Order: sequence, then structure tokens, then C-alpha cells
Amino acid sequence: MTTYYSEELIQSVIEANDIVDVASGYMTLKRVGNSFKGKCPFHNEKTASFTVSREKQLYHCFGCGAGGNVITFIMEMEKLPFVDALKFLAARVNIVLPEKQNAQEDHLAYETKKRLYELHRESANYYYKILKTNRPALEYLIKRGISQETIREFGLGYATEEWSRLTDFLKTKGFSAEEMLDSGLVLASENKRHYDRFRSRIMFPIVNPRGQIVGFGGRLMANGTNGPKYLNSPETPIFSKSYELYNLNRCKNFMEDGRLFIVEGYMDVISLYEKGIKNTVAALGTAFTPFHGKILERYASEVIIAFDGDSAGISATEKAMNILKKTSLNVKILNLPVNEDPDSFVQKYGNEGFNNFVSKALTIVEYELELLKRNNDLTQTDGRLRYGNEAIKILKQLETSVEIDYYSKMVARETGINQEVIRREVIRSKTKQSANPGQLIEVDQKGTFTQKIPKAYQKAQELAIRYCLITPEMIDGFPMDYLTEQFYKDLLLTISERIKTDRKIDINQVMSHFDESEEVQKIVEFMMNEEEVSRLDYQDALEIMNRFYNEAQLDKISEQIKRESTNGNDEAVARLTNQFIEIKKMMKENGRH
Repeated sequence: MTTYYSEELIQSVIEANDIVDVASGYMTLKRVGNSFKGKCPFHNEKTASFTVSREKQLYHCFGCGAGGNVITFIMEMEKLPFVDALKFLAARVNIVLPEKQNAQEDHLAYETKKRLYELHRESANYYYKILKTNRPALEYLIKRGISQETIREFGLGYATEEWSRLTDFLKTKGFSAEEMLDSGLVLASENKRHYDRFRSRIMFPIVNPRGQIVGFGGRLMANGTNGPKYLNSPETPIFSKSYELYNLNRCKNFMEDGRLFIVEGYMDVISLYEKGIKNTVAALGTAFTPFHGKILERYASEVIIAFDGDSAGISATEKAMNILKKTSLNVKILNLPVNEDPDSFVQKYGNEGFNNFVSKALTIVEYELELLKRNNDLTQTDGRLRYGNEAIKILKQLETSVEIDYYSKMVARETGINQEVIRREVIRSKTKQSANPGQLIEVDQKGTFTQKIPKAYQKAQELAIRYCLITPEMIDGFPMDYLTEQFYKDLLLTISERIKTDRKIDINQVMSHFDESEEVQKIVEFMMNEEEVSRLDYQDALEIMNRFYNEAQLDKISEQIKRESTNGNDEAVARLTNQFIEIKKMMKENGRH
């Protein structure tokens, strides 16, 4: 499936979704002058500082700094990536997004998926109604500690042992044999007879982050019954196990602290949810994938792996841990006892017992050292030495000296090896990076600023950019070298190009050139700032920028002069000294004016 859409199409989706109408579906907005105001949905506040502009089709919170257009609003509210947020808004106004680069094929693909979503919704309702009237299935769930409320919340259902009951039901709803086969819920025998994929199973609807049912998981109620314990929907045009996480659609609403649990099964998720632990997801009968890791980065800051305590669970934990190491997430591991899984553990010890155990969750390094300890006999000298050498390899991944010191003590306690010896071996293996104190600001060979930027300089840049946004004809003569961030240069150049072709600034088209949310928020902040910027303010800002830029150039040249003087390069020293004098002279002249 393509994830590229033209700028024109994205713009048409934005224009069809008025930001005030969309935002009003999530919060209460009151008109104040030309704007609408309400309490920010992205942070807790007592006074309304969230502003939505119908004229600019932008929102901005003057409290937390959140801002963007209608797409970024849906991305934040629904916790969706850009493409999914675009699809969400397109569906809202019945716009068909292209996938096949052919209008007729696109419309057909759109209608096919629409029918599959509807078929799955009808199937979920059917399974749910069957469960409500099937006493053994209901009793099974109640014995597992699942309440009626949770059954309703998750839309749990039941597939009877009959061969074609769902098939017959879907026929009455007008679905064709081809549609039923495409869904994967119905199969065809060799003699072309159609029958249900799921039979004699508790049914778990799988819902994507946009709230659409895309597949099912089915669990046998009794061990020893024919077939695998768990059976999932196959790959279809709307479902892929490697891309979906069970309960992510609910979990995203229960992550105030940014923490999320990953478990192995549907019942683990539901049992934890039943006990009030609602920030939990599960992979769908497949190994945890790098794509799952990327998805979780959008929603969480910390992930706790809570897989089964048996050997298969340990193996799955290591695989997931190695994938999550490559993300920005803080990762911890819940080291469950051998015969326990999250479901059984929370049933025995409840919410409080589970949370007490979570407080002892291990960091990745602690978990790796724990596994290493299991594989080495620390009562024997050779076991301690082997453990020590392998532990040093693990400690090499650490970033800070504080971490190295902490874990070196831990290894020293286990082995009896001197902590300083362990610490020295770890540090020796890492690349040493000497700190460069430098000046307050410094410019490299390409003119890029590499040190901390003074507040006065930063403020001057932002004021100058705001002036250019309201007076874009000034951009062509703007001294780009004065800007300390590539983003600022890219913003002005993008606006300049837009003015040449469109003669006006369409801020949504400008924002579409920037992928980073921080950059988009900064553009919105510039646009929503209603403080007046005069031509005189702009000139003052340029003077401040000029002074700081030249001081940075002088610092750089001074360093070069010292270096060339040490090397005995008199010709370079003379040339650099002349540059230094010229800049000083220019700064003096500017000071007089």
C-alpha cells in the first residue's frame, strides 16, 4: 500500500475539514473575537489557553506550546501517524485516497475495504450476540475473572461449533461469497462449499487505532479440542499481524504517565484491564516486530515487557528487547516466575500485587546480567570469571559514567572482582570524547552554529522570521548566514519558493514540507503570535544578529590564528589577522551608525 499522497490531495483533505468543526468534536470551544478558545486537550489547565483560528485553520496552546493544523490535531488526539490521520479525515468527508494510481482502481479498492470493515463489524455483533445466549461460553469467561462490563467493552463473542453459521448470517446481510472469502472469516472446501474459519472459540475482535474492526482472534475453551489453542484472522487487505497490536485502540487513552505494558496474549490484556491496568497491548500471535517498536514510539516513553516466565517467554522477551533497544523508549522487563503469565499473576495477587512486582521491573542491563547469572555457576571461580568477562561486554553499551559506575558495583558484588578493574575495562573499550569548551557560540567550516545560542540572539532571529512571514518580499535579501538553525533557513526558503509560484503564503502547504512535530509547532507559534512586528523591530533584530554573528566569526578566527601560529604557518596567520581586523573595523563602523 502506498503511503505517498500529493500535496494537492493533502491540501484538499485539509480544506474539506474545518478545524473548528473537527476540534469541537473533542472539546468545548467558545468564540472570542475572531478565534475560538477552550481548555487545552493536551495538558491540564485551569484557564483556557488553547486557541483555534478558523481564518488560519490552525490551533495553538499558549500554555504547553502544542500547535498545528487539522491533521496534526487528529494525530495527537487519536494517536495516529500522519497517513492514518489523513485517512481518518478523508473518510470523515468521503474523500477517496488513491492507492493504485488509477481513479477507477482506487474507487474499487476503497469500496472493497469499506465493505470488509462493514463485514467485520457485522461479524463482531453476531459473535457478541451468540456469546450472550451461550451459557458455557459465558461461564468460561466469568470463571476466568472477566466481568460482563469488560465483555461488553472488548466486544468479546463466541463462534459456535456449527460449520457455516456465520457464513449463513453474512449471506442474509447481503455479502457476496467473494467478500466473505476475502475477509478470511469464511473458507472454501475442495468441492466449493463455504464454511466458517472460527468454530467453538471465544472471539476477540481486533480493532485498529482508527476504531475499525480488522480481524479476530479465537481461543478454544477447552484443552485437547481439535485445532490450535489460538487462531487468528489471516492477512487480508485490511489486516496484517505484523502491523497491528491488540488493544492499542483503547490503551492509547490510558497512558497519562507515558508507560505501556507489552504482553503475549489476549487474555493477559483483558485480565489486566479487568484489574484496572489498562495501558496494555499484545502482539497478535506473531513475534514482536521492528514495526511494532516504531508504533509504540508514537504512544509511549516507557515500555515494560511482561511476557510469560517460561523458556518460550524468555526467548520472546530477548527478541522484543533487542528490537526495542533500537528505539527511543525506556525499556524495562518484568521477570515473572517460571510458571506464571500476567493473567495468572494478576488473578492471584490482584492490582496491588502486580504493581508491587512492576516496581521491581529490571532495566535491560539488569535483565541481561540476570540471564548471564543463570547461565554461570557463581560458586565456582571459572563461573565468576566467565560472568565477569561477559558482563563487561554488556556494560559497554552504557552511555554515561554514572551508569557504568552503578552497574560495575553490581558486577563486583557478584564476582568479587574489584569494581575499579571492571569500570576501567568498560571505559577502555569505549571511544573517549574530549569535551570542547569553546566559546559561547561557535561557527564551523560550513558556517553552522555549534554552541549554545544566547537568548538575545534567539529572540532576534524569531522576531525577524515573524516579520518575514507577514512581509515575505523581504526574504530574498535576508542574510541567511545569520540564522543558527537549518530549520529557520528551510522555512524562509520554502516560503520564498511559494511566493514565486502562488503569490501568497498557504501555511498548510508550507507546513507539509516539515516532518518534525517540533518544527510544525514552531511555524504555528510564529503564525498565531498576534504581537505586532514593525519594520524598525526587524531592523533592530538584524543588527543584534549581525553583532552576534560577527563575534562568533572573531572567536573562530582567533582559534585559527592560535593553531596556525603554533604550526609556524606565518602566511595563514597574516591572512587570518587581516580578516580579524576587517571584521572588527566593520563592527566599529556599524556601532557608530
